[in-house]
Amino acid sequence: MVPGFFEIKLIRMDQREKSRIQFTCAVWGSKLPPGAKIMYRGLAASALLAFLIGLGPAAHGQTVVPPLPVIGPYPVACTNVEQDFSRVPADETADMYWRGQSGGGTERYVDSLLVSPTGALTSTFVAPNDTDLYDRWAGTPVTYVFLACYPTTSDNPRTDYVLPDGSVVPKMQRGSEAPLLPPSPAQLPVLLFSHGYGGSPLTGIYLRALIAFASWGYVTVAPFHGDLRYSVFGPDSATLSTRASDVATLGTKASDSAMVGPQVYIPVWSEFVAMQAIRPLSISAGLDTMLARAEWLGRLQTSQVGAFGISQGGETLMLLGGAELNYALLTFDRKRVTLDTRVRAAVGYVPYFGLEILPAFGTDQLGAQGLTLPFLALSGTTDPIAPAGVVRTALDRMAGPRGHVLLDGQGHELDPQSGADIITWSLGFLFAWVNGDAAAKTKLMQVDHVDGGLDDHKVLYVDPTGGGGGAAVVVDTIEYYAPSLNHYFITAFPEEAAALDGDPGWKRTGFTFHSWKTGTGPGNEACRFFGTPGVGPTSHFYTISVAECDVVKANPAWTFEALAFRAVEPLSTGCAPEYQTVTRLYNNGMGGQANHRYLTDPAEINATIARGWILEGPVFCVPR
Repeated sequence: MVPGFFEIKLIRMDQREKSRIQFTCAVWGSKLPPGAKIMYRGLAASALLAFLIGLGPAAHGQTVVPPLPVIGPYPVACTNVEQDFSRVPADETADMYWRGQSGGGTERYVDSLLVSPTGALTSTFVAPNDTDLYDRWAGTPVTYVFLACYPTTSDNPRTDYVLPDGSVVPKMQRGSEAPLLPPSPAQLPVLLFSHGYGGSPLTGIYLRALIAFASWGYVTVAPFHGDLRYSVFGPDSATLSTRASDVATLGTKASDSAMVGPQVYIPVWSEFVAMQAIRPLSISAGLDTMLARAEWLGRLQTSQVGAFGISQGGETLMLLGGAELNYALLTFDRKRVTLDTRVRAAVGYVPYFGLEILPAFGTDQLGAQGLTLPFLALSGTTDPIAPAGVVRTALDRMAGPRGHVLLDGQGHELDPQSGADIITWSLGFLFAWVNGDAAAKTKLMQVDHVDGGLDDHKVLYVDPTGGGGGAAVVVDTIEYYAPSLNHYFITAFPEEAAALDGDPGWKRTGFTFHSWKTGTGPGNEACRFFGTPGVGPTSHFYTISVAECDVVKANPAWTFEALAFRAVEPLSTGCAPEYQTVTRLYNNGMGGQANHRYLTDPAEINATIARGWILEGPVFCVPR
């Protein structure tokens, strides 16, 4: 169903001002359980608010939304991971078992600490018999433990479980206790969670993220990946050296290591590949485990499964969606690891897609070619471990809905100010593509950034499905010329074209291109501006970039007129073959007034440049 818009009141604690702020806004949402503080009607699968609508032009630009609170309306409980910490030797820590830190002939994993293995979520499966991907684990059984956190009832009497580092697993089940779930909704959506390299679901940031998503209505399921059981190298480890002299100190065999480029050394490559390849299998095993447990029977909405990954977890979700993994260090050969079609959408925070010299999905990220899994990437602009440019290359290869949000100044570590940005973007994207909500899909094409927090900015959003709008309607976008003004103008409105055809001051140039009628078809709406009288130029300007639209709206020299038509935004590699490319040219202010042309004809583009116009490049991808 398509939820309505309702007035609600939210009380949130601003992280910087440490004061309670009350504000009223419209939301997309679903029904909360009895006793929840936020009241609204309608059920859209899971008690999540998902994505806020902007507060209106007077308060915010069309493309700005206020942040969601990091913690949602539901209280949270988690499954049984009770451990006997007396089993941990004096010179070790429980964290070493959570992370799978092994060595010296000893393999450590959390399963050896469990008080009630049958009461915990566990799975053992056989890795595929492919030594290219799974090295010495190919064809052998591997064991995984999972933590699931979920919305619970407000009267859940169970006590919190305090970990040795002081972190808390809320309202944790013990022994064979069943989960205490809210009576409504009858079935809850699922969020598969993949933590970063060398971490665990009980590690601070990851545990907090699990709890946050559960508080918004998701049953959030996370494996203890135990990466260090497989590989001592990962994107977050210090083993990635920039000194060739480290080869001697690392003590690895030449047959198990290689130099990549002149300075970067990667040890034990085959183990690193195995660690990456087995991760998505453990994610699927977690979902299988939940669906097979009697206490969860009938309570999980299997048609609404999403995924969220951090760092290496972002790559894991791409592999889960069918991306091919680079398994050959020197030749960049690649193979598909798996494809779990139950997962409807994924979000990656600072997702690791490899490095420029070592792309995770092979040469030029070709292993991501044609991937249809809806994917939103949230990247830091100063992240040296998961560079935004490497992520963008993979996104441009994909064929499904995808977006890229940059967090200005964000490195690879979580900035506390980015929490609200992350939860707002993530829930908005998941609500659109896990819930399948058409209004949410349309909003994602409009939104540029979340108010407050870090300076976040959407730099890419492609929805080849058409954004949930009506059936695609192709229209002619016609160019006119006014000799008295020496200006060009385009319109896709038939009634406006008819009026211009009857005006002797304007004439058709003979150049047209197809576009989609506003409100239909794929891509973004084109913002149409006219120079503000007495301040701006006597000219029109068009853009489908949500960022550029917002910037021009804030410029007093321009007045927003209308949404003129619809087109797809070009990728860094240009328009897809099924589209025609529209190029924008600027007259460089000749005659004292700015003017632009929008052309598809190469000969006319070259002739216009020869007259002194500046080529601004591809701006629209339109139907042929």
